[in-house]
Amino acid sequence: MHRITNIIEKALEEKQVCSTVFLDVAQAFDKFWHEGLNYNAEILKSYLTERFFRINQGDAYSELKEIKVGIPQGSVLSPVLYLLYTSDLPKLENSIIGMFADDTAILAVGSGNEEPAGKLQTTINEIQKWTKKWHIQLNESNSAHINFTHRRFEHISVTINSQKIPHAKTAKYLGMNSDAKLLWKAHVKNKRDELGLRYEKMYWLIERDSSLSLHNKILLYKQILKPIWTYGIRLWGCTKQSNIDIIRFHNKVFRNIVNSPWYIRNNDLHRDLEVDAVSSEIQRFAQKHEE
Repeated sequence: MHRITNIIEKALEEKQVCSTVFLDVAQAFDKFWHEGLNYNAEILKSYLTERFFRINQGDAYSELKEIKVGIPQGSVLSPVLYLLYTSDLPKLENSIIGMFADDTAILAVGSGNEEPAGKLQTTINEIQKWTKKWHIQLNESNSAHINFTHRRFEHISVTINSQKIPHAKTAKYLGMNSDAKLLWKAHVKNKRDELGLRYEKMYWLIERDSSLSLHNKILLYKQILKPIWTYGIRLWGCTKQSNIDIIRFHNKVFRNIVNSPWYIRNNDLHRDLEVDAVSSEIQRFAQKHEE
């Protein structure tokens, strides 16, 4: 994600357009073609063959059926197998491909909107031939095409299987919501909403009247809530202050945890609970990442 963001930021700084498609691979792990993988990795044949499944309804079970496609989801090997399976994905000089398991992004940079769109379409055409060969199905309607630029251009569509890829103002890739100007406001707002939903479910554990110890309340916050808003903080932490203010959710949590009176300052809470403010966390993560 950092690599892709760096390419987009460079294009924005040079007043260019970075036309990007985020591909959606339909049932990437469920429709995994065994013969295709065995061609690339014969040694793993025993891992895929002679696997069976059955369906359970109440106390009744169906007969065993052999699994002929797909790989075990949740297995530590599955992402590695997918990378092996897609290792010969076509790579063209006029575009950049970012892949993490089945999350795929294709980027093309140009001075206007026509140049990157043309490069993007050329790459997609080659990838389309490759996916057909290896029995991989692309989901055109769930893919997204976004132009990262500060300039205003008429959108030029690109297609997969003669179908237009939907034009989007924001796109989600590896858990990060990127907008066309890379301001990260959509991502921060999305994380704030996610925090609210998660906090609502665990409120009874860490509310003011909960009998749980202060140590365990803070532990729950650090293990369940904090990872939600710190994910990708090395990237979105550069957003403007008004966006960062949206994420100041944890002050409310800390006040509930310790049943704090209204006149207690947030800085005092941070000091006494030995937790950092959002701005301090941004600096700490950024420095660690740079090192």
